[in-house]
Amino acid sequence: MKESWVSLPTIYVPMVGVPILLFAYTVSIVAGFQSIGRILLALSMVGLFVFGVSGFRDVYINHWNGKRTRLRPAVTINKGSAADVTLPRAEAKIVNFHVNRFNPETQRLEESVYGVETDSFSNVLDGLLKIKTESDPTLSMRYSCRMGICGSCGMVINGKPSLACETNVWKNLREDKITVAPMLGHPLLRDLVTDFDDFFERHLFVNPYLFRNDLVEKYHPTVQYNQTKEELDKFLPFSDCIMCGLCLDACPVVNTNQEFIGPQALSQAYRYYADSRDEAGKTRLDHVDLLKGVWDCEFAASCSDVCPKGVDPAFAIQLLKTEIIKNDFIKRKESKS
Repeated sequence: MKESWVSLPTIYVPMVGVPILLFAYTVSIVAGFQSIGRILLALSMVGLFVFGVSGFRDVYINHWNGKRTRLRPAVTINKGSAADVTLPRAEAKIVNFHVNRFNPETQRLEESVYGVETDSFSNVLDGLLKIKTESDPTLSMRYSCRMGICGSCGMVINGKPSLACETNVWKNLREDKITVAPMLGHPLLRDLVTDFDDFFERHLFVNPYLFRNDLVEKYHPTVQYNQTKEELDKFLPFSDCIMCGLCLDACPVVNTNQEFIGPQALSQAYRYYADSRDEAGKTRLDHVDLLKGVWDCEFAASCSDVCPKGVDPAFAIQLLKTEIIKNDFIKRKESKS
């Protein structure tokens, strides 16, 4: 395949030479050498003309001929053939995966070590699937989309709750190894698979849907519910939750107090409270104004630190606390009056 790039001499010689000639022309005029100055000025005009012609030739003519114009060669792609794209891949190397698996006989986590061939693009889920297909078919993990959308492959990687499909192996090596363990903030089923029944019960506790009083319009809609950009900005940052459960596993309160509703559910409570289309209003605040609700949060912010989608549950809980206190002040003021 042929490459096309701008001819360097025809571009850089005039580009560098013309300013030098103009500078020499200025010096000659100031020094009183008028004739030499005229010659230098004429040469600079010729250089500008050459620069313009070469630029027109290399850019426009090559463009009309279907060629790609650039100063240096880039990745070569044959038209209509994605298989011919050559991407730079580093040489493969063996990485030890230390997988903590639950042993039902001893009721403990036991470490299994697997050597896995990886490259610079491999993520942890790739390595685990390679173990399952090539080394140990009994290894169990949960996964689905493999692109950070479903949240199914949540686990603890090198001590931090993470999505396996978004964790690059080489960038997270510790002493040339990767340590993988199940999330302990949820009941353990098998190996790296945890039970999410309790997680979804917490989620449903905050009624994660819109309440509307206009029932006729709700079930027989005729128009859309309009929102301004300001109204959208109030809840949109908290609407990206993919329910991966990483925030619950990272939360120190959830891991010591199972009664705590947890950061995921509370962040969604604020998401719907802040939505201008919702008409539940103060009822939502009363629903989470509990010791096991917002007041059990110690603001460790570890939930926000591990969220793969940038949702800030810790901030959402503090906003809920603020709204509850404001609502309480209004109630007291109304009762006194």
